[in-house]
Amino acid sequence: MALTAPVNGSNLDYAGVGQDFAAPGVVIALRDYQGGTIRYPGGAIANYWNWQSGSVNQPAATTSSGTSKPGRFQDYGFTLQTLQAIVRETGTTPVFDLNLLTSTLPDQLQMLHTAQSLGIPVRYVELGNEFYLDNSNYLKVFPTAASYARSVAQWAPAIRAAFPDAQIAAVGSLPQDTVRERSWNPTLLSVAGADINAVTLHDYVAPLGKDPGPAQVLAAAQTSWRSTEQVMATIPSRYRIWFTEFNLSRQSLSGGKPARGTTWLHGLYVAEMVALFDQSPRVQLDDYWDLFSDPSTGAFTSGRVPQPTVAGTALMFLTTASTQASRITPLSFTEAPALPDGAAGVIGVSFDGPLGTRTVLINLTDQAVTLSPGTGTGLSPGSSTVSISAAPTTTASGLTRTTGVLGTTITLPAYTITGVGFTVPTAANS
Repeated sequence: MALTAPVNGSNLDYAGVGQDFAAPGVVIALRDYQGGTIRYPGGAIANYWNWQSGSVNQPAATTSSGTSKPGRFQDYGFTLQTLQAIVRETGTTPVFDLNLLTSTLPDQLQMLHTAQSLGIPVRYVELGNEFYLDNSNYLKVFPTAASYARSVAQWAPAIRAAFPDAQIAAVGSLPQDTVRERSWNPTLLSVAGADINAVTLHDYVAPLGKDPGPAQVLAAAQTSWRSTEQVMATIPSRYRIWFTEFNLSRQSLSGGKPARGTTWLHGLYVAEMVALFDQSPRVQLDDYWDLFSDPSTGAFTSGRVPQPTVAGTALMFLTTASTQASRITPLSFTEAPALPDGAAGVIGVSFDGPLGTRTVLINLTDQAVTLSPGTGTGLSPGSSTVSISAAPTTTASGLTRTTGVLGTTITLPAYTITGVGFTVPTAANS
C-alpha cells in the first residue's frame, strides 16, 4: 500500500504542553521519537485553547451520568513559536486541532495563517475533539450531531479556500453506546460530507475480564480492532481515517501490580495497535496519546530530562521504521501460535522508502517463534536486527536491547519486538 502521510505520530496534551521545549533532554526525546505527526495542542485542551498566549481556560463540566470534570485554567506559554522550534528540530508535521468550542473561525484562520508565516506546514487540520461525548460544555455549543455538522460545513470550506492543499478531518465517534454517538457519524457525513477529507476516531478499548492475563490483553487489541473496522466500514471509503488518539483505557492502564501501564505488556499492546493501524488502507495517520506524561500514559516521562516509558520504547520501533516511508506491506506468519479468539501471535509490517526496507516484527506469545525470510517480508540475510524482549510485567528500567545480524532464519523470543534493517535510538534502551 502507498503511504500518503507520515503515518505514526503522537499527541501533546495538558502535561505535554507544559514541557520546557528548549531543554536539551526534551529536544533529544523529540528527535528520538521520530514522530511523523504531532497533534497540536492535542486532546480536550484544543477545545479551550488560546493560541496567542499558549494557555487554556476550561470551565468545569458534568456528564449525563453525573460525573464531574474539573476545570483547568493555566498559562503554559506554548505559543506557535514553541511549535515552530519543535518542527524545526524534528521535521514533524503538525495536526492542527482547532478550537470550535470557545473560539471563532476568523481567530482560528488567523492561527493557521500565522503558523504558515512561521514556516510551519498547514497540511492536516482537525475540527475539534470528542464532541460526541455528553460533556455539558460540549452540549451547550453542539446540542446535537447536526449542530456540529453544520459548523463543519461552515468552517471546512473557509479553511480550504485559504489552504487548498490542507487535508481537513471532522470528529467521528468510535463509541456507539449512546443515541448521540450512534447518530453522530451518519449525521456528520450527510450534512458536511462534501466538505471534509477524513474522519477522526479515538481508540481506548479496554481488555476484557477482571484480571486478564497477557494473552487475553494482547488478543483484545485484535478483537477490538475487528469492532473498530466495523465502525470504519460504515464510513464511506472516500474518507480517510485519522486515529488522533489511542491507548489502553485509563482503568486498564492503572490495573495490576505493577500498574499495567508501566509494564512491557503495555508496550506490546500499543505497538500491536500501531501495526494494525499501519496495515489498514483506510488509516492515514495515528497519534499516540500522549507524548510527555506519567510513566503509564506517556511515550516519555515529563520534565526537563524525559525518559522513555515502556510504551515509548516499543513505539520507537514503528516511528523509526516508518520515517520517510512511501509504501507499507502487512505481514502475517502461519508458523506462529495463535492467541485467544484466533488472534495472530506474530504481527508484522514492512516499510519501504528512500531509507531502504525496514521491518518490525512483534511476537505477542509466550513462546519463541522461528521465521524464514521470504519475498516481501523485508527479511534479508545479512540485515541488522535490534530487539527488546522481556516478561510482560517488566518495567522500563528492566528492559534491555540486543542487536545482531539476520541469518537464514530469525528466532523471535517470547514477548519481543524486533526491528530488521534499521537501528532504534539508544534512548529505547532504558
